[in-house]
Amino acid sequence: MNVLKLLNDAELKLLEANPVFNDKAETVLAILRSKGVLPYRRSTLNGSLHKQVSAALVNAYEANTTIDVTTRRAGTLHEQGHSTKVLTYLDDMVKHGLLVSQTKKAEGKLVLGSLLNTYLDALQA
Repeated sequence: MNVLKLLNDAELKLLEANPVFNDKAETVLAILRSKGVLPYRRSTLNGSLHKQVSAALVNAYEANTTIDVTTRRAGTLHEQGHSTKVLTYLDDMVKHGLLVSQTKKAEGKLVLGSLLNTYLDALQA
Protein backbone atom coordinates (compact mmCIF):
# COMPACT_ATOMS: atom_id res chain seq x y z
CA MET A 1 0.00 0.00 0.00
CA ASN A 2 1.32 3.46 -0.82
CA VAL A 3 3.17 5.07 2.08
CA LEU A 4 1.16 8.29 1.69
CA LYS A 5 -2.10 6.36 2.03
CA LEU A 6 -0.74 4.52 5.07
CA LEU A 7 0.20 7.85 6.67
CA ASN A 8 -3.22 9.35 5.93
CA ASP A 9 -5.01 6.29 7.30
CA ALA A 10 -2.77 6.31 10.37
CA GLU A 11 -3.67 9.92 11.09
CA LEU A 12 -7.38 9.05 11.01
CA LYS A 13 -6.96 5.89 13.05
CA LEU A 14 -5.09 7.73 15.79
CA LEU A 15 -8.12 10.00 16.22
CA GLU A 16 -10.28 6.99 17.05
CA ALA A 17 -10.50 5.78 20.63
CA ASN A 18 -8.85 2.43 19.96
CA PRO A 19 -6.56 1.49 22.87
CA VAL A 20 -5.27 -1.70 21.19
CA PHE A 21 -4.15 0.17 18.07
CA ASN A 22 -2.64 2.97 20.16
CA ASP A 23 -0.73 0.43 22.26
CA LYS A 24 0.74 -1.12 19.11
CA ALA A 25 1.68 2.30 17.74
CA GLU A 26 3.33 3.25 21.06
CA THR A 27 5.31 -0.01 21.08
CA VAL A 28 6.54 0.58 17.53
CA LEU A 29 7.33 4.19 18.44
CA ALA A 30 9.45 3.01 21.39
CA ILE A 31 11.33 0.58 19.14
CA LEU A 32 12.00 3.29 16.55
CA ARG A 33 13.28 5.66 19.24
CA SER A 34 15.45 3.00 20.89
CA LYS A 35 17.10 2.23 17.55
CA GLY A 36 17.76 5.93 16.96
CA VAL A 37 15.50 6.10 13.92
CA LEU A 38 13.29 8.73 15.52
CA PRO A 39 14.93 11.34 17.74
CA TYR A 40 13.66 11.56 21.27
CA ARG A 41 15.03 15.05 21.93
CA ARG A 42 12.47 16.79 19.74
CA SER A 43 9.59 14.55 20.69
CA THR A 44 7.56 17.41 22.13
CA LEU A 45 7.84 19.24 18.82
CA ASN A 46 7.49 16.29 16.43
CA GLY A 47 5.77 13.72 18.64
CA SER A 48 2.60 13.62 16.55
CA LEU A 49 4.60 13.02 13.35
CA HIS A 50 6.58 10.26 15.02
CA LYS A 51 3.39 8.62 16.28
CA GLN A 52 1.85 8.88 12.80
CA VAL A 53 4.87 7.14 11.25
CA SER A 54 4.71 4.33 13.80
CA ALA A 55 0.94 4.03 13.30
CA ALA A 56 1.51 3.74 9.53
CA LEU A 57 3.76 0.73 10.19
CA VAL A 58 1.05 -0.80 12.37
CA ASN A 59 -1.48 -0.21 9.58
CA ALA A 60 0.78 -2.04 7.13
CA TYR A 61 1.16 -4.91 9.60
CA GLU A 62 -2.59 -5.21 10.22
CA ALA A 63 -3.37 -5.05 6.50
CA ASN A 64 -0.60 -7.59 5.80
CA THR A 65 0.71 -5.38 3.03
CA THR A 66 3.95 -3.84 1.85
CA ILE A 67 4.89 -0.21 2.34
CA ASP A 68 5.23 1.13 -1.18
CA VAL A 69 7.51 4.12 -1.64
CA THR A 70 6.66 5.22 -5.15
CA THR A 71 8.45 8.56 -5.01
CA ARG A 72 11.42 9.99 -3.17
CA ARG A 73 10.58 13.53 -4.20
CA ALA A 74 10.28 15.69 -1.09
CA GLY A 75 7.97 18.10 -2.91
CA THR A 76 5.40 15.35 -3.43
CA LEU A 77 5.37 14.55 0.27
CA HIS A 78 5.00 18.22 1.12
CA GLU A 79 2.20 18.69 -1.44
CA GLN A 80 0.32 15.81 0.18
CA GLY A 81 0.67 17.45 3.60
CA HIS A 82 3.40 15.20 5.00
CA SER A 83 6.78 15.98 6.47
CA THR A 84 9.78 15.58 4.21
CA LYS A 85 11.52 13.85 7.14
CA VAL A 86 9.43 10.74 6.48
CA LEU A 87 11.88 9.60 3.80
CA THR A 88 14.80 10.03 6.20
CA TYR A 89 12.98 8.00 8.84
CA LEU A 90 12.20 5.24 6.33
CA ASP A 91 15.83 5.18 5.12
CA ASP A 92 17.01 4.82 8.72
CA MET A 93 14.52 1.99 9.29
CA VAL A 94 15.99 0.16 6.28
CA LYS A 95 19.52 0.85 7.57
CA HIS A 96 18.65 -0.68 10.97
CA GLY A 97 16.79 -3.68 9.51
CA LEU A 98 13.38 -2.58 10.77
CA LEU A 99 12.18 -2.44 7.17
CA VAL A 100 13.49 -4.67 4.40
CA SER A 101 14.17 -3.17 0.97
CA GLN A 102 15.61 -4.49 -2.27
CA THR A 103 18.10 -1.61 -2.17
CA LYS A 104 19.92 0.22 0.60
CA LYS A 105 17.30 2.97 0.61
CA ALA A 106 13.59 3.13 1.25
CA GLU A 107 12.26 2.72 -2.26
CA GLY A 108 9.92 0.30 -3.92
CA LYS A 109 8.08 -2.28 -1.86
CA LEU A 110 9.24 -2.43 1.76
CA VAL A 111 8.29 -5.13 4.24
CA LEU A 112 8.45 -5.05 8.00
CA GLY A 113 11.60 -6.55 9.47
CA SER A 114 11.63 -9.45 11.89
CA LEU A 115 11.93 -7.27 15.03
CA LEU A 116 8.77 -5.29 14.29
CA ASN A 117 6.91 -8.42 13.22
CA THR A 118 7.90 -10.22 16.41
CA TYR A 119 6.66 -7.44 18.67
CA LEU A 120 3.45 -6.87 16.72
CA ASP A 121 2.76 -10.61 16.65
CA ALA A 122 3.11 -10.69 20.44
CA LEU A 123 0.68 -7.78 20.82
CA GLN A 124 -1.76 -9.44 18.42
CA ALA A 125 -2.18 -12.49 20.63
